[in-house]
Amino acid sequence: MCLSFSTNKTYTTLYYVSGKPKAMGWTENGNMEDYWTFYFENGNISSKGAFMKNAKTGYWYFYNEDGNLAKEGHFLNNTPINWWVYYNQKEYENCIYQKDGKTRFCLTYENGNITKAKKYVNDVFLQQWSNISSFKKDNPNFKF
Repeated sequence: MCLSFSTNKTYTTLYYVSGKPKAMGWTENGNMEDYWTFYFENGNISSKGAFMKNAKTGYWYFYNEDGNLAKEGHFLNNTPINWWVYYNQKEYENCIYQKDGKTRFCLTYENGNITKAKKYVNDVFLQQWSNISSFKKDNPNFKF
């Protein structure tokens, strides 16, 4: 018995006006599907991850224009979920998104030690706690 299947998937490249690649990945029936890689115009990767019917789904990586990893985490239907990590030169933040996909609470680490906790909504910084005890006092039902 021989199994066969057909697919309408096409490998697609999108370009900047300059002619340099902007994005490469799979499309099916006009939708972004499966794995895609996006590029800055300088040629460095800006982000990469998977789509399901045009929606970011699964684990994604985002980079700055210099090629350094800026953040990474999970999407479900274009909404950030679960744990994310945000990087900068001296510290990084382990963040957990709330069910609204907009609010995240982060633990900030420097040299491997927790130095503070922060709250963001829609990527806008709202509040900071200088230690975990004060964070827990203000947010008694929250668990990292």
